Amino acid sequence: MPIQVDVVQRRRAIAEATFAVAATRGIQAVTLRSVAAEMGASTTAITNYLPTRADLLVNAVDEMGREWLEELETIRRAARGPEALRRLMRAAVAWDADEYLRCAFWVTLLAEKGRDERIDAHLAAASAQVKGVIEEVLAECGHPDAGTAADLLFLFAQGVFVSIVEAPRAWTPARAAAAADLAVEAVLGST
Repeated sequence: MPIQVDVVQRRRAIAEATFAVAATRGIQAVTLRSVAAEMGASTTAITNYLPTRADLLVNAVDEMGREWLEELETIRRAARGPEALRRLMRAAVAWDADEYLRCAFWVTLLAEKGRDERIDAHLAAASAQVKGVIEEVLAECGHPDAGTAADLLFLFAQGVFVSIVEAPRAWTPARAAAAADLAVEAVLGST
């Protein structure tokens, strides 16, 4: 009898291994073989779901985007207005060891030369979705230029990703959250 595999769970496990390889050995080290080794699995365990390196990277980008959107939507259901915006931005810059791997993956992927166009498309789509949630919350807050304000907050969060990777001891979770609060106040203060 064939082994039943949860495809969604397998893809998530592959994404986690991809993050770990990229964060510890660099984006160039992400290969079908290295991700399989990180999982303690055969290469076939990867290629049955993701046949190419580009597919590995797209899968990881999609997993990050899915996680972030789920978290943002949970926050939106729990709060409204300025409080929702504060919580969204705090979540956008919050990090622990697992989130550090994702930040490092994201930053190294952005710096990779000659990325596959599919990766660029998925990066752009994930960014647009996250920025869209921020813009919607700003509109709910009555911000007169929610699009531009969302651009500013999104760029702030992206900058925090880079700062976390560059200087994790300096950009502690508490410092990042305090900076997020200031960014929100600056944007909302302009309404």
